[in-house]
Amino acid sequence: MFNTILVPVALDHIETLTRKLDVARQLRAPEGRIIAVSVFEDIPSYVAEYAMVKPDRKKMVQEIKKAFDDALVGHDDVERVTLAGKPGVVIATYAEEIGADLIVTAASRPGSEGYALGSTASRLARRAPCSVFVIR
Repeated sequence: MFNTILVPVALDHIETLTRKLDVARQLRAPEGRIIAVSVFEDIPSYVAEYAMVKPDRKKMVQEIKKAFDDALVGHDDVERVTLAGKPGVVIATYAEEIGADLIVTAASRPGSEGYALGSTASRLARRAPCSVFVIR
């Protein structure tokens, strides 16, 4: 059983959220906690510099947080954290900071983008300071 489980939430792959949370609940210790983590990737400065319309970062973050909260409606036992940066790196760093002992993530579907795991799952498998449970 695991005491602190992180569940990365990619809003563009929300279809895997319920399965990831189910696995996390099965593996959680009786007094353990599950933390859903959404990562906001900033637009690279070299792209933003040439964008026709300047993105409103504050508004984008608010919209992402709302979508994140909407995705977790009914999952009252799950804590929520929103971070900024590259997902694989930021989640691994956060896992170390809080002493997480498991990350439950999802692999890409076969044939999806040509990767077996997907970039975030692959980075987590290499960088995480704890065990990584990858569901398909």
